[in-house]
This record gives sequence, C-alpha cells and structure tokens, in this order.
Amino acid sequence: MVKPNRLSTVWIFALTALIVLSGCATRKYVRQQVQTLEPAIQEVSNATKENAERIDAVDRRAQQGITAAGAADTKAVAAQKTADGAQQAAVAADRKADTANQGVQQANNRIGTLETRIANLGDAYVEGEKQTVVFKVGSATLDDAAKGTLDKIASSLSGQRSGYMVELQGFTDNSGSEQYNIGLSQRRAQAVERYLVSKNVPLFRISIIGLGEDSPVADNKNREGRSQNRRVEVRVLKATGTKSTN
Repeated sequence: MVKPNRLSTVWIFALTALIVLSGCATRKYVRQQVQTLEPAIQEVSNATKENAERIDAVDRRAQQGITAAGAADTKAVAAQKTADGAQQAAVAADRKADTANQGVQQANNRIGTLETRIANLGDAYVEGEKQTVVFKVGSATLDDAAKGTLDKIASSLSGQRSGYMVELQGFTDNSGSEQYNIGLSQRRAQAVERYLVSKNVPLFRISIIGLGEDSPVADNKNREGRSQNRRVEVRVLKATGTKSTN
C-alpha cells in the first residue's frame, strides 16, 4: 500500500509535467499561428508604406500646382500692368498726334492766308535774293550778326513806298516736339518782324509764318546742320515794273 505522502508527491509531479507539456504545446501553436499570419502582416505593412508614398507624391504634386498657380497669377498681374501701360502710352501717342495735326493745320492755314493776301494785292511779284538769319538753341533772340543782315534789308527798302512785300519764314531743327517747334519758329519770325518794323519797314508789308522743323536746309544729325536749320528766311517780293527810289 502506497503511503499518502508519496501519493501526493506523485500527483503533484504528474500535474506539473502536464502543465509544462501543455505550455510547450501552447507556445508551439502560437508560433505556428504567427508564422501563418506573417505574410499577411508583411503585405499590410507594404500596402501601408505604398499608400504613404502615394500620399506624399500627391502632396508634392499639389504643392507644385499651388506654386505654379501662384506664379501664373503673378505673371498675369504683370501682363495686365504691361497692357495698361501700353494702353496709356497709346492714348498719349494719340494725343500727341492730334496736337501735331492741329499744329500742321494751323501752319497750313497761315500759308493759305499768306497766299491769299499776296494774291489779293493784284500785282505780279518776283522774289528777290533770299537772306537768312540764324538762332541759338531754343532761342528767338537776334544776335549782332542777324541784326546786321536785317539792317541791310531794311536799308534796301527804305526808299520804297510801295510795290513790295516782305515774307518771313521761321524754322527750327528737329530737337523738340512738333508743337514746340512750330511755336518757336513763329517766335523767331516775330522777332525778325519786330526788328524790321523798328527800322521803318511798314508792318502791313510784312507777312510771317512759323513752319517748325519742316524744310531743313542741312542734316539734323550733326551740330553744324542743326545750327543752319535754326533760322528765319527773309524774302523780299517786288512787284514787276517797280523801281527803287533812293
């Protein structure tokens, strides 16, 4: 007969062995299950990584698109400013053209008035030798040389009471605008007119016109040419058959 204490020891040993065997079996089972799930886990991990990369790529493209859109907006604004500037320049050019056309029309009107005045005199006139006086840049002031030339003209007319007309045509170089040059050429012709009147040439026998930079007599591309173009041409028109009475 087995003693109770020995029987208890046997049962305890058996139970312990059973638990150990059971634990080994459980770990083995878990390892098998984990090995079975590893491919699926790896696949999920790979898919997650690919999705993250796709999201990053989409974000980069979106950012690039935003940057490109901003650059396009900036270019559009700059283009609009350029277009506005061009429009303003075109309007200014149109205004200048209108002003120039008005100046040309005024000059044409003065020429027509002068021609009509001469035609209404009822006499046949011939042109004498043309005399020219020149001016400094932007000036309508007569220098000593110009006054000397005008003194000779006035002296040649001093003994004549009728039968002649004096025509004054003012000119400029091409330095200024069309409208400015017409005004300056007119002031130069007026300066010559005032001087001749001061030398007893009757005012009613003088006709003046400012023609701006028209009809240059020299090349405006060099200083010497421009100095020759800043001038007033003096023409004495005498009626045919008129004799000087000195």
